[in-house]
Parts: sequence; C-alpha cells; structure tokens
Amino acid sequence: MESLDSFLFEEDRLKFSRNNENIKLASKQDSWKILIVDDEEDVHAVTRMALRRLVFEGRNMEFLSAYSAAEAKEMLYIHSNIAVILLDVVMEDDTAGLSLVSYIRRKLGNTMVRIIIRTGNPGQALEEHVIMDYDINDYREKTELTTQRLRTAIVTALRSFRDLSTIDALNLEIEDTQKELVFALGEIAESRSSETSNHVKRVGKIAKILASKYKLPDYETEILRLAASMHDLGKLAIHDSILAKPGPLTLEEFATMKAHSEMGYEMLKASKRPLLQVAAIIAHQHHENYDGTGYPQRLKGKEIHLYSRIVALADVFDALGNERAYKAPWPNDKIKDYIKEQAGKKFDPHIVTLFLQNFSAISAVREMFPD
Repeated sequence: MESLDSFLFEEDRLKFSRNNENIKLASKQDSWKILIVDDEEDVHAVTRMALRRLVFEGRNMEFLSAYSAAEAKEMLYIHSNIAVILLDVVMEDDTAGLSLVSYIRRKLGNTMVRIIIRTGNPGQALEEHVIMDYDINDYREKTELTTQRLRTAIVTALRSFRDLSTIDALNLEIEDTQKELVFALGEIAESRSSETSNHVKRVGKIAKILASKYKLPDYETEILRLAASMHDLGKLAIHDSILAKPGPLTLEEFATMKAHSEMGYEMLKASKRPLLQVAAIIAHQHHENYDGTGYPQRLKGKEIHLYSRIVALADVFDALGNERAYKAPWPNDKIKDYIKEQAGKKFDPHIVTLFLQNFSAISAVREMFPD
C-alpha cells in the first residue's frame, strides 16, 4: 500500500515531478506559513509532528506559534503572508478565538488567510453559529482531527489560499494596466495641444494633495488622481489648427475649443466604472467658475462637483507655472497672488486656502514631473 504522503498529495507533487526524489524543499522564505494559535503547548507539538513532512507544490511548511489571541495579533503584524491559521476558540476567555477572527477580517481587512477553527470545547461555540456569523473556512473538533484529516484540511486550505493569491495578483495587474491606460489617454490628449504629457501627472498629483487636505478618504483621493489625468480628453476631438495655434484664438476658435468639455463628457459618461464616472464629471466641469461665469453650464458654487473644483485649481496652477508656446512660466509669487485674487470668483475659497497652506508640497510636484 502506498504511503500516506504519496496517496494524499500525489496530485500536487506531480505538478513538479514524476517521482518523489525530484521534490526539493523550498527555503524558509518560500515556504507556506502556518500559524498555530492555541494555549496548550501539546497542541503545538502534535500539530508540528503531524505536518512536519508535508509538502505542497514543492514548498514545505514553516510553523509559527502563538499561545493567545494577543500573541497571534503580534504574529500577524510581523508576518503579512500567513497562509493558514489553526485557531483555538477558548484561550484568554471563552471567545478569544472568535474575536481574533473578527480582528483579522474586519480591522486588518485580511480576507486571504485561511482560518481553520479547532476547538476542544464545542459547546462554547456551536458550529452552525460560528460558520454563519464568522468568516472562517473550516470548523473542526480537536478529537476528530487525525493526522490524515489534519493534513487534508491543510492542503485544502493551501489550495484555496493559492487560488485567492493568484486572483489577487491578476486583479492588481488589471488595475495597474487600467491606470497606465488612463494616463496614456490623458497624455495623448495633451500631446495634441501645447501642454506636455507630464502636465496630466502633475494635475493628478496636485489634485490628490488638495483632496487629502480636504479630508477625503484615501480611496477617493486616488480615484481623483487618476481621473484628473483625463480632464482634457475632449481635446482629442479638436482640430490641430486650433490646439497648436501659438497666438490668441479668435472668438470662433475659442468657442470650438470650449466644446472640449462637452466632448470629453460625452466620451466618458456611458461607463459604469467609478473611475470613468468621476473622469466624466471632471471633464465636463473643470472649466466652470465658482461665481458662475465659467463654461459649459455656467454652474455656480457648490453646484460644481467638489472633484471639479479641485481639478480646476490644480490645472490652472500647473498651466501658469510652466512654459507654453504662447507664454513664459509665471513665478510662484505671481501665481499665488492670482489664485488668492480669484478666490470666490474662479476658485472655491476653501480650496484656495488649502492650496496656500500646502503650497510647498504642491509646488514640489513640478520637480517630481518636470517638462
């Protein structure tokens, strides 16, 4: 009869080798981290003994031990890539283990690690209640976990962790690709006019600084940074003879140029993606003035979306401070005087205050992304 190792884990071993002799145990930094959380020393020893020879996808196990929920929190802080937690319920108190689950899932926001509850006191935490009310992945009584069942439970959990990690990595790749495409679109639009490609990066970064000082959540400030790069997307629909004209525009040409706000909005408005919905708002409204004299809708005050009020100031600041075919860059003092003078006219007064209070950080963005 085949050994337990070759019977239980043949599928995973064969991914790397046709025979056990070719299996190479990974170094510690490549091993699967298993956190054992239990207040009984014997449980730690027995668990390590049962799993000591286990190999999954060519990687061995690295065992971490915590003897209380408090110690487990420390381990989770030190080790960010724990794959599986074998968790007792009753430790410092009757619900220490379940409280730790809530901490992991809700406070840490860690939905990746697989959690297997092992309890020696099933009456303290009924299985149905735990499964329904807590985000755990398995529930076992210690007496039922033979060596074979424990090893099977661990392999099942590791497969799940591996798959979730793969999905997470793919999602990050998709997000990064989307960000690159967003900036590429913005840069293409700007490259057809007198602005440089780094203009969109600077406007996005400055908008994020202002949004952060406005106390918007981090998620919103990052969405705004990305969406701001598409504020002039509608310029893709404006003829080069107008975009590249070195001198002043005629009234007819300026009317055509102003249409880029509506055109950018039309390009983006149908999307259901939050990022592109924000970009549509900004493209539509970033030339509105706080006093109602802007375009295309002549919105006034808080009728203009906060995102657009922020980007409007960031866009003007960057345009004034950098050289263009039709003008030299303004010095900082002249820019600050102009923006202060435009508070309540072109710009939201509160955003002007935030701009002036954080001028050093904002002006440093030009050095981060020079023309």
